[in-house]
Amino acid sequence: MEVYGEWLVITGAWIQTIGAGVTAIGNTIAATVKGDSADEEVSSELYILGNGIEATGNSLQAIGQTRIQESEDETMGIAGDWLQAAGNIANVVGGSFVLNGQVEEGLSVDIIGDVIQSTGAAFEAHSSSLRESDYAALIVAGQRIQSISVAIEAIGLVNLKKGKNKLGQQLLAIGSYGLTAGAALSAIGFTKEYHQTHSFNRWNNGNYL
Repeated sequence: MEVYGEWLVITGAWIQTIGAGVTAIGNTIAATVKGDSADEEVSSELYILGNGIEATGNSLQAIGQTRIQESEDETMGIAGDWLQAAGNIANVVGGSFVLNGQVEEGLSVDIIGDVIQSTGAAFEAHSSSLRESDYAALIVAGQRIQSISVAIEAIGLVNLKKGKNKLGQQLLAIGSYGLTAGAALSAIGFTKEYHQTHSFNRWNNGNYL
């Protein structure tokens, strides 16, 4: 059960990273196009797809963390994973509104989604800071970067809503690349942590080669 839970956490973390990368590509296209409706549609589609992938990754992490939970201190981290997934789903809904021409409604939902995501990542970072692991600092750094980056995205969306399109799109692109970097750092940390744990267990059992 423990190994399966760890596998879900690691897989979910890497899936989240991939989703964040897809979203970043979509936001980059939006920041560089100049009124091309076809490119804007591709950007929105990638934004929706990326957030859908991120939601899947965060959900897998939440399920995995629940399976391997050892103390009440980890409950906040699990809640953070679910909050991130909920925020991603809100972004999918918001992106769909924008794609269908309901821009104001879509941006409002997107802002809410980013605030939820940022809060979730902050919860995860606090929980991870209590971990007894050589890689806890790496995981925490990644999650804090995620929280800050999604907050930057939210600020970008607020600027878009105010009509400051260039600044808004630039902030969205910057935030989404920061989110990708943060997710990757956490994924690396989780992978190294669980690999170290199992290597140590094999050593203790006399199976280390």
